[in-house]
This record gives sequence, C-alpha cells and structure tokens, in this order.
Amino acid sequence: MNNNQLSIPSTLVNLSELIKITRINKGRHYQSLYILEFSNSVKCVLKVKNVAESGSLLREAERLEWAHKTIPTPKVIGYQVENGKEYLVMTYIAGCTAEDYQQKEGQKSLGYLLGEGLRTIHNVPINHCEFTDLLPDKLIDMVKMNIKERESEARVAINNIFPNHTMEQLIDFLEKNKAPADELVFTHGDYGSGNVMINDGRIEAFIDLGDSGISDPYYDIYYLFKSLTYYTDRKEEFGKFLKGYGISELNESRMKFHLIIDTLLL
Repeated sequence: MNNNQLSIPSTLVNLSELIKITRINKGRHYQSLYILEFSNSVKCVLKVKNVAESGSLLREAERLEWAHKTIPTPKVIGYQVENGKEYLVMTYIAGCTAEDYQQKEGQKSLGYLLGEGLRTIHNVPINHCEFTDLLPDKLIDMVKMNIKERESEARVAINNIFPNHTMEQLIDFLEKNKAPADELVFTHGDYGSGNVMINDGRIEAFIDLGDSGISDPYYDIYYLFKSLTYYTDRKEEFGKFLKGYGISELNESRMKFHLIIDTLLL
C-alpha cells in the first residue's frame, strides 16, 4: 500500500486538515504504519492491516486503552473496520525506539532504561486485568496443540535446539517449572528494544501492546534477552538491564521454560 492508495475512514480523522502522510518502515510485516500530520500541528500514528491477516488491531486497541491508565503508552484516538481493513489511530510519541537509542553523557544506558521500564510494566496491578492469553498453562496448551497438529516440525525444532531431550521430557519440564499464580504479573508480551520509545534519555512510552496481559515476568525477560542478543546484537546491555530491573541473577529454569515455549510454538 502506498500513500496514494491509502484510504482513511473519514470518521477516524479530519481529512480536511490532513496535510502529510509519512510511511514508517518498521513494525510487523502484515501491518502498515504511517505518521499523519495535520494543519493544526498535531501528529498521529495510523496502523492498517487486512482483516484476513493474523493478529488484530482491536486486540491492541483494547489493551492500550486498559494500560494507558497506569503506564505511558500511546492513547487510542479511534479504531474502525472498513472494506476489509482494520484502522487504528493513536497519539504520536516523540523520540526514537530503544534499538536506535545512543546514550549521551549523563544519560542512563540502554539496558538500564529497559530494565527500569520493564519493572514499571510488571508493577501494574492485575486484579482487574482480563487479558489472560499468555498464562503459563495456556502457553503449555498451545505447545501441546502444536505438537499434535505439526509433530514432524516440532521434532525437527527439538532436534535443533534440544538434541538431548525427548518431546515428553520437555513437556514434563514445562509442567514442573511454570510460574506459580502468585508470581504472575502484567507483561508487555513483546518487550523488544523496538517497542520502547525513548526521548531525551528517558522512556517516553511503551508501544505495540497487542500481546500484553497476565503472564510470568520471564515471558518479557526472555524475549528482551533474545532481542538484545539475536535481533540487535546488543548483548552487552543485558547485564545492565538486570541492574535496572532489580535482579542480580537469572532464574535459568524459567528462562529454559520460555526457550522451550518459543521453540515449540514454531
């Protein structure tokens, strides 16, 4: 979709005041992102995706509206489905993503900022949170379903990552090492360095909360470790992250739990 083909529902924004549309070349492959600029100097971010594609912008809108009450996130301006497409308009967040952050003198390191940020998210009260798709038991159930429906692919994945384990041993490990209910927290669900906005050396907002909800804190910790070591080659920042988050060492069993989940969700 290019800008000339972008059709925005008139009920979402005032098209008469829209003066510029800029494509953002980031985000998930099945979504298109744009910055919308208006004649009154206001900026918004627009997400667009085909209804038939995986994921749901309504899911993201609902979670943003819930989380915005307690942590810094974009504010939802509007959501709409029209002509087979989903549209989500949010407030614009100034700054850069954490993956583009360059520490200046007197500022905190990337890892430390990400640690402080994740601690802020995990401190959100969950007593009224209804987003439970990522509960440990549900993650295990998803893995079991994948194994049932895609057994040959699952066995290849196991042989690549856990060559000395059987499928049964891995499932048994998951059952014995899942986080207990009293350790569950509100999680971002996709806490990579591309989903944290930093401005002037501080976190401005958390973005892309479409998978957020109640889960094990190591769901986010594991994914951030993968983000810093696999996706962005910033592994030197992970030790600083632990200091910012407030733990001295990792729970290796919990990290292995999420490596197994990640491997077997294919």
